Amino acid sequence: MSTPVARPDHAVLPLVGRGDVPFALLHRRPLHVHAVRALVELGSHAISVLVEPHQRERVRHEVSRAAPMARVLEVDEWWKEVVAAPTGLLVHDPLCPLASAGFLASVADEAARTGISAVAFRPVTDTVKTVVEDRIQGTIDREGLAGLIAPAVVAQGVVESADGPPPLGDFGELVAWMRARGDVSLVKGPSLARRVDDTSAVNLLECVDELRRQVRAEDHAPLSDG
Repeated sequence: MSTPVARPDHAVLPLVGRGDVPFALLHRRPLHVHAVRALVELGSHAISVLVEPHQRERVRHEVSRAAPMARVLEVDEWWKEVVAAPTGLLVHDPLCPLASAGFLASVADEAARTGISAVAFRPVTDTVKTVVEDRIQGTIDREGLAGLIAPAVVAQGVVESADGPPPLGDFGELVAWMRARGDVSLVKGPSLARRVDDTSAVNLLECVDELRRQVRAEDHAPLSDG
């Protein structure tokens, strides 16, 4: 049985490998700023935002107000410090900008409870077909499929035994890397924590969030006497 451990002290938000999508605006703020704010609310003691060299100054400026303690680094700089961290690693994703601090905490707590790595997912709702030589052959059972979302929590033992940084450009590769080094538990995430891959998905997420806010406002509005 795994021994319970503390939540990871170190959180990382990789922009590397995600092109320009992390800079798309959601509620007039870049996606990566929403994500780093959630890490601040989570209470992470060390926050690293990983960037390509040409992104460094822009990102430093954009996160300076939301998270003045966050450091904007390149991957090699960051990994040298992570290997000395006492309690694992939490990996967020700017493409899941509305994953709340509360949800990040729930995944981190699951990893702490079990002592193994953990990753969040969303059920697959789209119909998935198999195709052979450009012809549809059948439908895949969605019950066996999952869409990976943030966060992923890398267990302390996995960090300590790794001979280099994990692949952070793609969550699928990250989870494969984690599974090659130990067990990984899955935690179901809420709809608003979904991943966005382009600006049209960002616009849809913003509309869904606006609708949710309106419904909540109406639910809490005082009843009139009329």
